[in-house]
Amino acid sequence: MKLLVAHDGSSQSAKALVTAATLAKSLGALVTIVTVVPDLCLSTEELSPENCDLVDKSLADEARGRMAKVAKSVEEAGFQATIVIRNGRPADEIVEAAREEEADMLVIGSTGKHGARKFILGSVSSRVAEYAECNVLIVK
Repeated sequence: MKLLVAHDGSSQSAKALVTAATLAKSLGALVTIVTVVPDLCLSTEELSPENCDLVDKSLADEARGRMAKVAKSVEEAGFQATIVIRNGRPADEIVEAAREEEADMLVIGSTGKHGARKFILGSVSSRVAEYAECNVLIVK
């Protein structure tokens, strides 16, 4: 069995990782942890190409640092995982990573947005659940 865990550094994604670790240990599953560096320059023309490059580099550096900590915690917990860092729209990249990894299940945290906030901001976990080709476990 292959599990893919989406991780963005939030407390909800940490809960999702704990849940995936428990599943992985009991099922003998392989785990891939994916984080997505959002391309913030896709939606704005206010930043110059040079400033977009700086923003992208800063976000990528932050993601690498975050994933280094996640990798260490995974190792300390006694299981192995592959770390994948992608760039783009989070929901799209998570779904694509699950497809490429041939994941049997995708585990993702939910921030619990409701009402107008969910309508305006959207929900990555909702979009992932809608478009993923595998089972999705949303951890609250």
